[in-house]
Amino acid sequence: MPPTERNHGRGILLHRSFGILLLATLLTLPLLAEPQDSSQTFVLFPRPLPSGTFNSSLGVSMTIIPRAIVQEGVLPLPMVDVRMRYGLTDHLFLSGQANLVYVTNQVSLGLGWSHSFGRLSFALEDKVGYWLGFAGFEGFDATAMGLTHYPSVTVGVAADNLYLSFRTEALFTISQHTYFGTASVGRINPKLAGFAFTLAAEQALWKDNYFMFGTRIQYALPMYQTWLAFSAFDRWLVFPEVFIGYEL
Repeated sequence: MPPTERNHGRGILLHRSFGILLLATLLTLPLLAEPQDSSQTFVLFPRPLPSGTFNSSLGVSMTIIPRAIVQEGVLPLPMVDVRMRYGLTDHLFLSGQANLVYVTNQVSLGLGWSHSFGRLSFALEDKVGYWLGFAGFEGFDATAMGLTHYPSVTVGVAADNLYLSFRTEALFTISQHTYFGTASVGRINPKLAGFAFTLAAEQALWKDNYFMFGTRIQYALPMYQTWLAFSAFDRWLVFPEVFIGYEL
């Protein structure tokens, strides 16, 4: 291509890139203004909680296990999903979550720090989870348990009555033990097991009643949700999850 045509093409590309950047800036500026209700606090949205504030939610979640692990079609089981946040100071908070379905259950507790800039908020958080599973079928008795670790970063943006959050987590397994009657097998081997990305929304449907809903994509080695498959599969896979809840 002649130099004049190449330079002309570069000029058009730079002009279009500048236009896209300008449009994105104009669309973003309104989001940086103060939200209509800066006092509202949430369970997932990373806005700081006033000291002594307790927020909680109750809902359901469901994780899809890849066919590579469960070789046959297995219906995913909805789990009871309980979440909470408690403000220790105006920026420091405790967080907790419980996912319960008897066959596989996990309770996690963590400490976090959050801050806001107008409509934008972010939080740094570190959770430790304990999971426990039961499989007491006829002629079969197994129990499993383990420890997990979830450091994360959450960014949120408020837009009128819609509060969007995006969380990135690193997933670490610390230990796992499985018991078959009186026999047992286990290991203590802390290692990076994957990453998770959560996109969630909290929205007021009427008055001060807020609902949450979202999806969590886990790209990881088989985690505690798959213990009952007794799979030796050791490859990173995608585990989609959806959840919905009502903020109490």
